[in-house]
Amino acid sequence: MPVASSQPRRIRILREEVSRKIAAGEVIDRPFSIVRELLDNAIDAGAEAIDVHLEAGGLARVRVVDNGAGMAPGDLALCWQPHATSKIETEDDLLRVTSLGFRGEALSSIAVCSRLEVVSCTEGKEPAHRLEVRGGRQVSMEACQGRRGTVVDVTELFYNYPARKKFLRSVSAESGLCRAVFIDRAVAHQELAFRLFIDNEMKLSLPAAGSIDRIGLAYGQLLDARMLRTADVPGDSFSVKIVAGRPELRRRDRKLLQCFVNGRRVSEFSLMQAAEYGFAGHMPGGWHPVAFVFVDINAELIDFNIHPAKKEVRFRNLPEVHKAVVEAARILLAPEPRMQDKAAPSAPLSGALYSAAPPARVTPGFSMPARQEGVQIPAPPEDGIRFLGQVFGVFLVFELPGRLLVLDQHAAHERIIFERLGARAPALQEMLFPLCFDVSDEEETRIIQAAKDLEEMGIAVRRAGARAFELTALSADFHALSEERLVELVRGAGGEQWKYTFRATAACRLAIKEGDRVDPVTARELCAQALELPVPRCPHGRPIWHELSEETLLRLVDRPTT
Repeated sequence: MPVASSQPRRIRILREEVSRKIAAGEVIDRPFSIVRELLDNAIDAGAEAIDVHLEAGGLARVRVVDNGAGMAPGDLALCWQPHATSKIETEDDLLRVTSLGFRGEALSSIAVCSRLEVVSCTEGKEPAHRLEVRGGRQVSMEACQGRRGTVVDVTELFYNYPARKKFLRSVSAESGLCRAVFIDRAVAHQELAFRLFIDNEMKLSLPAAGSIDRIGLAYGQLLDARMLRTADVPGDSFSVKIVAGRPELRRRDRKLLQCFVNGRRVSEFSLMQAAEYGFAGHMPGGWHPVAFVFVDINAELIDFNIHPAKKEVRFRNLPEVHKAVVEAARILLAPEPRMQDKAAPSAPLSGALYSAAPPARVTPGFSMPARQEGVQIPAPPEDGIRFLGQVFGVFLVFELPGRLLVLDQHAAHERIIFERLGARAPALQEMLFPLCFDVSDEEETRIIQAAKDLEEMGIAVRRAGARAFELTALSADFHALSEERLVELVRGAGGEQWKYTFRATAACRLAIKEGDRVDPVTARELCAQALELPVPRCPHGRPIWHELSEETLLRLVDRPTT
């Protein structure tokens, strides 16, 4: 191992060929970087159809063909030079960039670390011209045959970067990264046609289409496009569109939770968080929605000049955009009218629970009693709901006209209470003995800020000294909670999203628990109110019921369905 010299090294200006290699390495680090930059150039050139050809995962060749505006010979001769660009001229132009590329670094960086060949032709009378550059030095520039548009061919990647070449991954891994970039651009630009060829075989063809069809074709192996919906929210100098799946399409990872700003896929956590917040109450813990967020915004309100690959963005109006994304998700998730008949509305669930008679024990070898003459099966109630019983201390089973409903008793009661807590202003009742509790400095600040909101939700608190509060009044909704649970709710007040979390936690604590016995009258009330809920999921996103139609049950036992 070499020993570091004790003598300080003098500062010097790097030679041009060294500095250009460093700059190139910031933009082009593997084949997918080439695909990304060339696709951006093709889209900026006004192409309507773009083909990408890969050989050996892009390690042997990356070839991008477009039918865009093309380049005149003079522009072609300059295009590979450092900072050669048609997108900006002045510093002020950086404040309103609308193109995908603007730095003038892509072709220059590619030319330094590969053999680059560009054939381009405009729509005028001039012939096409071919430019060849190898290792950052022009080899030739000549007239040739060609059609309108540009063909960029990159081979011998990193032939002069042995250190970089050693860290390239396998052909399949590099191919996968290139494919991901291809799909990103295709999803963002649905009005264009894209084709991907790998080792001379077409792997993906995406004709111009609407957003749902484009996403369905691009990710057909990962999702069912029939479950996708769209919602749009306009803003001040921006608009938000979200294409998302129903909650049943959820995933354990965020692979299909993607954000695009002005045609670029970006890594913007706040937008992803907004989409997930919009799905709150529809998604169980640990699951993530399938959602594609598209923001179209005035270029003066954002800044992409942060990262060489332009995958980061800064917003000047992030809170407004965040709010619009949440709103779009909630519009998309608004309940759709159910096609089946609904149960009749019922009175509020009393919550009275008492033990029903235990089911009769059945012994092996029993036989069905003979049906007696004159004995009639009881007619179903007027609302069509017949309670059949409780299963495993968790589920309530009901027969409705033409279907069987299995209801999660805790999830259903939890959602009913959750909706009730948010539907009306509660009447507070003074507590005979105020409940005192201590808090941390952070909790004290949050509770002071949230005191008015807490009172509107049914809990009144007041300062009782330094880092101490007392709970002085409650609505009837919270009387069943223990002192420990009440203090837990108050300590969680304040901060982002706390109102939803407060109602969800309170509802969970107040609802029927697993193992609680439910009498038939209360069970039928629970079912009737559950069928009227705007969202058939508990506040934490779990489904409230599972439904089986008569036809499905007949199929299960191989009986005819007609």
